[in-house]
Amino acid sequence: MVMLTWKMGKREFSDATMLMVCGIVAMVMVPLISAQFECGNVFAIYWECDQYIQRSGPMVPPSGACCRALDGSNVTCLCQYFAEYESRYSTEKVVYVLSECGMPLASGTKCGKF
Repeated sequence: MVMLTWKMGKREFSDATMLMVCGIVAMVMVPLISAQFECGNVFAIYWECDQYIQRSGPMVPPSGACCRALDGSNVTCLCQYFAEYESRYSTEKVVYVLSECGMPLASGTKCGKF
């Protein structure tokens, strides 16, 4: 059996370590990539709105850039993916940001625990 190593400066990573790192990255990215195709520009929403919906910190009105990123997205579709990240994000803040951006959730919509 041949063992490959990747040299990066003074560090060496075996092929098994690189496969493990790639697997972890794939597990995190696959739901986001899937949501990107189904729900709208998820990466723009993440980039512009992340700070407004994190579990920690105060509830503050979202920026115009956040609202523009949400514009045209399928909020109901996003909510099904949001459930996977509830340990990081506050459901109450998500609902607040959507409302502030003029996209309130329809009555009865399931979004995470909300």
